[in-house]
Amino acid sequence: MSDIHYNKEKGSKLKLFTPGPVFVPERILNEMAIPNDTHRSKPYEEMHALAKEGLQKVLYTKNKCLIFTSSATGIMEACVRNLVKKDEKALVLSIGAFGDRWYQICVENGKKAVKEGVELGKAITPEFLEKVLSKNNYSVIFIQSNETSTGVYNPLDDIVPILKDSGALVCVDATSSMAGVKVEVDKLGIDVCLASVQKCFALPPGLAVCSISEEAIEKTSQVKERGYYFDFLTLLKKNEVNQTPNTPPIPQIRGLVAQLDHILNHEGLEKRFQRHLQLGKRTRMWARDANLEMFPEKGYESNTVSTIKNTFNIDCAELVLMMLKKGFRIVNGYGSLMDKTFRIGHMGEITLKDLTEMLNALTDVISGLRLKQLK
Repeated sequence: MSDIHYNKEKGSKLKLFTPGPVFVPERILNEMAIPNDTHRSKPYEEMHALAKEGLQKVLYTKNKCLIFTSSATGIMEACVRNLVKKDEKALVLSIGAFGDRWYQICVENGKKAVKEGVELGKAITPEFLEKVLSKNNYSVIFIQSNETSTGVYNPLDDIVPILKDSGALVCVDATSSMAGVKVEVDKLGIDVCLASVQKCFALPPGLAVCSISEEAIEKTSQVKERGYYFDFLTLLKKNEVNQTPNTPPIPQIRGLVAQLDHILNHEGLEKRFQRHLQLGKRTRMWARDANLEMFPEKGYESNTVSTIKNTFNIDCAELVLMMLKKGFRIVNGYGSLMDKTFRIGHMGEITLKDLTEMLNALTDVISGLRLKQLK
């Protein structure tokens, strides 16, 4: 049991290497503390417009970009409710727990859906799609870019064009990759690309964002019973005047605008993508040198979340606890992979220096746990 508790004066002093929420830099926390006008004011509208423009640049798209007061799961549900008619069939391509979640959302909303998946640790490939798409016709296809539970990154550049060729709308959950891994929405023809901001954007939770194509907007107008809170058309109507239908977390949006400015005009998008690539490679090198195995199939490893096999059969709960005592938080495996794997998040504002410091501590902790096994 951890002896770390809520600190009302200073907050958390842990260095987070988690799949999210992640470390939020002080400059963003300070930005969020600045007073704001209301969400029906001209200052807010100007801020909302900046957020939309920045998101379009991050996603390489001319599509409209929306802001949601929810986690990414809210937009996942919005896609299901807004884009799938009652007499249509959707396809969920799952490579892990969060792909399974999208299928569950379809079922709970009474939509006809088929789930096609691969063995945990593997990615969706063109060869797999050839078999799947030959079975049936689908109106909408849902897929993860980065599966946070398995640490697998789907090869979107290879598979999205195949999905689009089937005639379906394509929705991509880019929750743990957007703003960390390059996704060219317009080039690939992605209809909805969604994420929440507490991962690669390095913001506090509370916001989710997406781009939406004209084709998806047209489809939404044909779907009945879209719900109230996540109705795309209602959101789009208010988005046109740089507002949201309901009161949003304005400080988070101020933080998003500040972070978009940092990403685009200070670090630079390409440099940010390259840094995340280096963080992924550095973690995989560490695992190799520590005689540990990556859980994902080689060639499909994520550059934002590393899922590592518990090769030495150590107590993962104790591993997490020992790292907490050193001031770092990593996490156990997710769902069925708990204790079989552990996960390291290396996204957002994490630097190579930060990562190396944590990995050195992790090496010592694992060595200590292995010695304990010998007693």
